[in-house]
Amino acid sequence: MKKTIAATTLGCKVNLYDTNALLEGFVAEGYTAVDFDDFADIYVINTCSVTNLADKKSRQMVSRARQRNPLAIIAAMGCSSQASPDKFGDLGVDIIMGTSRRGDLVAHIENYSGQPIVDIAPDTNEMRSYEEEVVANDTSRTRAFLKIQDGCDSFCAYCIIPYVRGRSRSRAYDDIMKQAQNFDDAGYKEIVVAGIHVASYGKDLKGKNLLDVLGDIAALPNIQRVRLSSVEPNIITNEFCEFVAQTPKFCDHLHLSLQSGSNEILRFMNRKYTTDDFARAVEMLRQTSPDISITTDIIAGFPGEIEEHHAQTIAFLQEIQLAKLHVFPYSPKKGTAAAKMQGQITKAVKTARAKSLIELGKELEQAYAQKFLGKTMDILIEENRPEGVCVGKTRNYLTVHCTSKAPQLPNTIVAAHISKVHNGVAYGHVK
Repeated sequence: MKKTIAATTLGCKVNLYDTNALLEGFVAEGYTAVDFDDFADIYVINTCSVTNLADKKSRQMVSRARQRNPLAIIAAMGCSSQASPDKFGDLGVDIIMGTSRRGDLVAHIENYSGQPIVDIAPDTNEMRSYEEEVVANDTSRTRAFLKIQDGCDSFCAYCIIPYVRGRSRSRAYDDIMKQAQNFDDAGYKEIVVAGIHVASYGKDLKGKNLLDVLGDIAALPNIQRVRLSSVEPNIITNEFCEFVAQTPKFCDHLHLSLQSGSNEILRFMNRKYTTDDFARAVEMLRQTSPDISITTDIIAGFPGEIEEHHAQTIAFLQEIQLAKLHVFPYSPKKGTAAAKMQGQITKAVKTARAKSLIELGKELEQAYAQKFLGKTMDILIEENRPEGVCVGKTRNYLTVHCTSKAPQLPNTIVAAHISKVHNGVAYGHVK
């Protein structure tokens, strides 16, 4: 009799995709997938190492699984276990894997004899081809995640990802479109195209590039929205903006990675753009799509960041008026260039700078959402709540709580009139 398996995901959309692929492999072999909070025979933690807090949470999930079932087989995979397998071994994890050969976990479980298994790629630089994974339709979600790329060649000073994920590599175009067609056949309304450094798609292939993939997905008959995960401002060219203008299904929402509003700090970070480049990209997008939602990441307290640099970041963000900020206090990662830099900032200063950025982010989010007060917008319903309230997202990723005379099925698109905005969230009613 096959056993039950539960998995949890920390970190990015790519990790979520990898977890879904893994569970599908187990289900195909006769295992039953259950919720991570339930009793299970096997627990899998798909770890994240983007910050020290993510590492800590990844290890905490091991303890939580052990509490659920002390006799369970516990497996860890992903970026944190790739970077620090010994730390997971010290926690008594039974099977430790990294960011490659994840499909072998089924065999490791089947052959597990009570002795720890460590299957970590010794050199991520040797990961030169995309590792294909099969993902079935995840009907628990209203949007489908489609991974088209893995790895990164950027080597930003603060980031561990190129060391644990390997170099950038693209998924074969035919495999992408086969899965996109499956999502279309299943009736999904939205596909989110994701990757570790998705803008580099196609640079290691001949023929197709990122815009080709986005356009061909948008051409599928049932798909109504195509959304792109995080990209850098240097992808915003005249060709990209022309694509946006000519592709109605492409969502008017982009997450453009900034990290700092100081050119000197951007240089310390080894980012390949300036604030002028970023502002130019924002302006080009707004000329193409005036209501576009542009969100970003900001790191507070990077090594060498003095008060003047922080003030430059605040001033720049106030000037360009983005829709939302994701703020992270700098977290030194062992093995990265930034962890060895002079001028490390104290925790108190990082916390204070992050707090001021978060407060600014709240103001920006409210100001952006306020623009749509009194308008009618299309909402992709995600869930129904008590008292006739349904919740969903607009094309520009605005969260809307709306009342409805009748329950609205998840994965349906309805028109809603926005009558109130509070803390960046819109409220209204289905027309």
